[in-house]
Amino acid sequence: MFFSIFSKNNILSWSIICFILFPVSIFAGVQEETSKGDMAFKDGKIEEAEAHYSSALKMDPDSWRIMRGLAETKFRLKKYRETKALVDRIRAMKVIKRNIVVVTLSDSSETFEAEIVDENVFTPDDGRNNMRNFLDGEKAKPILHYRLFNLKTGKMLLIPHKDAKLKYKGVPRRVYDYVTELHVKVEDKLIDMQGTAGPVKMVEVKGGCFKMGSNQGAASERPVHEVCLKSFKLDKHEVTQRQFQSYMGHNPARFKGADRPVERVTWHEANDFCRKAGKRLPTEAEWEYAARAGTNTEYYWGNDFENGKSNLCDSACDMNISAKNISDNYPNTAPVGSFPANSWGFHDMAGNVYEWTTDWMDDKYYKNSPKDNPKGPKRTNPSDRKGGGVRKVLRGGSWASNADSQRSAARKGFVVDYRIDLFGFRCAS
Repeated sequence: MFFSIFSKNNILSWSIICFILFPVSIFAGVQEETSKGDMAFKDGKIEEAEAHYSSALKMDPDSWRIMRGLAETKFRLKKYRETKALVDRIRAMKVIKRNIVVVTLSDSSETFEAEIVDENVFTPDDGRNNMRNFLDGEKAKPILHYRLFNLKTGKMLLIPHKDAKLKYKGVPRRVYDYVTELHVKVEDKLIDMQGTAGPVKMVEVKGGCFKMGSNQGAASERPVHEVCLKSFKLDKHEVTQRQFQSYMGHNPARFKGADRPVERVTWHEANDFCRKAGKRLPTEAEWEYAARAGTNTEYYWGNDFENGKSNLCDSACDMNISAKNISDNYPNTAPVGSFPANSWGFHDMAGNVYEWTTDWMDDKYYKNSPKDNPKGPKRTNPSDRKGGGVRKVLRGGSWASNADSQRSAARKGFVVDYRIDLFGFRCAS
């Protein structure tokens, strides 16, 4: 009956007045729910923790502190998509070196900046409540305090949770790094949930002869020489993360996504994957033959680089090799098949990730390469870093390379256990 005499506007006005006059309950509510969530999580009461964190986040929807607790909780409950949404929000926030907050006190409209030294401090019992404890039959609940360092006055403060509201200026680096680790775990779980996406498509390549190398590139690409190959099959796309993870049980990629190419793969891992899949890595000659797709030009589409043909270090790339007038719409790796295939049906033979081959690297190998089915130089000295001792050939360029590295003849050599977010592969048979 009492509320029936109020209009909706009157109720709203009363709510605003209550917030202005009695803000303590709001301040206390957020921190109390957060603290209850912390305690429940620590005690293994995960569903209870989820309820408390969710309640706190409704009251303070931009707090990374609450989001982090809720994300950890939802991950434990195997709610991976909800975890990802929270983690992504935190990772989009500004990263700061110190845990700086803007503090608003319940008895003042003024704010000040402070560094959080400790979020949960119990003050020592001063003994004044002993008689009350005896009469009530139970001890008074301890009051949690913040320990804050006022950046303006240089003084250390001890303030009860209920008397202060904190607004975080950004995410501390240590928290950001922790959340990034959680991001990796949840992305791998989501990739697992998507399965293997069926059999891998391969393209059958009819044997033949072609001109391998280029007189326009580095010395290691010379001389141009004729190579003849037997027929073989090659994966239509670069190996994806869901494929790699399903066979190998882990996913080393930095840029997570089920249909993105797996990267940060060593040569040994690439070789092991192909072997487990009943395949092998292609030879360097096979790779270039398939990349050229019957062409003799620098790129499989012509002698000049064309925008929209591949994923490279474009105008959004922060490296000094960036192509200022090109935009490929991907800041790093793209899902396989995002760019046009060459005339034989192979995608991403230029750009996205460099691809391991089976050949040892020798800058002078082309001078002595056999004509028929070359398999690279023999490994005569395992410690020789320039003569094919420890380096394997990589082909195709990447999302972080320039246009020149994406020419069909371009080649690089890296040590077999090198792990970087530019290196992937595809398999042959």
